[in-house]
Amino acid sequence: MAAGSFVAFLVFLLPSHSLVNDLRSRGVPVVAEVAAAPKNKYGEAGNVAVRFDGPDGTVETVLHDWGGKRPEGLRAGAVVPVTYDPQEPTRVLTTRWVQDPPTVTLPMLVTVGLAPLLLGAAVLLVVRRRKLLKDRKCANPAT
Repeated sequence: MAAGSFVAFLVFLLPSHSLVNDLRSRGVPVVAEVAAAPKNKYGEAGNVAVRFDGPDGTVETVLHDWGGKRPEGLRAGAVVPVTYDPQEPTRVLTTRWVQDPPTVTLPMLVTVGLAPLLLGAAVLLVVRRRKLLKDRKCANPAT
């Protein structure tokens, strides 16, 4: 489970960094209109839909998350500077996050924090089991 938690951390981190690097190297900055900015069941930003003029006409897509986090404070009808990948216009982030992405997000913290705790629990279980087996073997030397 510790390895799974660490893998989940990497799933949040690596695609986000890859997207930011791609957008920094070949991204096109434009001004987009926020088409929809719903809230999720926890009151946080949901899938923020944006609309902008792309290479082949109007593109309507959802802003990508960064490490499990979406930009807050966007309202339907507002304009926001975004950067998109001209090779795949649906890959889009706010320009602010391309220039200065969040360092760590809550999902990243949870997964990276769980990994050592789960690893420690596994080590303690192995040590305890070995001790119990050793004690049992000392108590019954005939077996």
